[in-house]
Formats: sequence, C-alpha cells, structure tokens
Amino acid sequence: MTKVFTPKIGPKGQMTLPKQIRDSLKIQEGDRILLKVEPEGKVVLEKGMIVPLSIKKVSSYSAEG
Repeated sequence: MTKVFTPKIGPKGQMTLPKQIRDSLKIQEGDRILLKVEPEGKVVLEKGMIVPLSIKKVSSYSAEG
C-alpha cells in the first residue's frame, strides 16, 4: 500500500520529513538526500551518498590498464 504524507513548507522553503520516512530510509540529522524531478513532475527522494573524488577516480580505472 502506498503511504501519502503532506508536510508543510515553511517560510524559508524548508520542510520536515516525517519520522516514518526518516526511519524507513535510515536518514539522520546531517545526512544528504537526493531529490530527482522526473519529466512528468514526480519527485523521487532517496538517501544520498557522497563519494569522494579520489575514490571515484580509482574506481574508473580499467583492469586492463
């Protein structure tokens, strides 16, 4: 079953994610989230992960090098 939440947007454009969503995604204070706006207007929220550039570069090397 799809759950629907309706948080309010405050005067600075901020909203509070409902606790049930934070718990489900294991989001804690200070964590990053990823918001994707799809062409039809749907917004998808995911827990974000920051990957340092040095790790990203290492993972892009080919084993055949």
